[in-house]
Amino acid sequence: MTTTPTNNKMIDALVENAHIISLATWAWGGPSDHPSYSNPKEDVNPASCLESLPLLSSSCLSHLVAKLVGVGIILASCINKAPVIRNIVKSRSASGLSSTSIYGEIILYSNASFYNILRGNPFSAFGETFTVLLQTMIVVVLFWHYHDDYGDEDNSANGSMRRRWRMRGGVMDIAFALATYCAYLFVVFCVLTPSTHYVLMVYNPIVLVLTRGAQIIENHANKRTGAQSITTITMNLAGSLVRIGTTIKEIGFDFHILGSYGTSVLLNMILFVQIVMYRKNTELFLEKLSDKKKR
Repeated sequence: MTTTPTNNKMIDALVENAHIISLATWAWGGPSDHPSYSNPKEDVNPASCLESLPLLSSSCLSHLVAKLVGVGIILASCINKAPVIRNIVKSRSASGLSSTSIYGEIILYSNASFYNILRGNPFSAFGETFTVLLQTMIVVVLFWHYHDDYGDEDNSANGSMRRRWRMRGGVMDIAFALATYCAYLFVVFCVLTPSTHYVLMVYNPIVLVLTRGAQIIENHANKRTGAQSITTITMNLAGSLVRIGTTIKEIGFDFHILGSYGTSVLLNMILFVQIVMYRKNTELFLEKLSDKKKR
């Protein structure tokens, strides 16, 4: 592209503007020693991309698009678990949710969030894992509150005793879960070193298979999906597919992260098929449960 004096003046003005420099650094630059930033082969950095204005080079444009797509995924992820939370609250039941699955998701999203934070990766490349982590914590609290084990309607003396024992057991389970998570945080932030941060993502595909696998098995055994939401599963599936591309653009070929997203795509596809297959059974079950709660 041929530059003119007018173009040169415009570019000089942009380069001298602090706000423009901040935006350009966010989109195309950062510490030169970090793999998620300047790529010498593509000549992607704030200076070269600003100089290519008003028509961005293909490399600069693709990096900018990856950033914007990442921001879009993060914004959409803010309501990822909303349908599940709505289903639990509406039915006043956590039926259909596997405890192994939801506890495992806490570790899954924690591993992904903390690995990226410790690695210094840009928030636009992983932010949805953090927002979904917070929402999953809300699901866990609702699971504790609405778990069907506490739904015994037997008002006899034996029924009351069973409820008391179950409640005590529930409190102990909650205390154990909280203590375990605190120990996990201590290990992540106080024990792991930069050379061992990769451990968080190495085990994530295994955790993913265990958590999603437990939910898949429970769905198959019950022939229904309970409080699970096809909207949430679809968002997870689409988000994982898109994240494979944005991860390559923003971070590079980090196979620990890419392996997790690839595994997530496969398992979410199975969950999607199950929700479609068992939809009628789930609707009938929720109707019966709603009638039972009204009595």
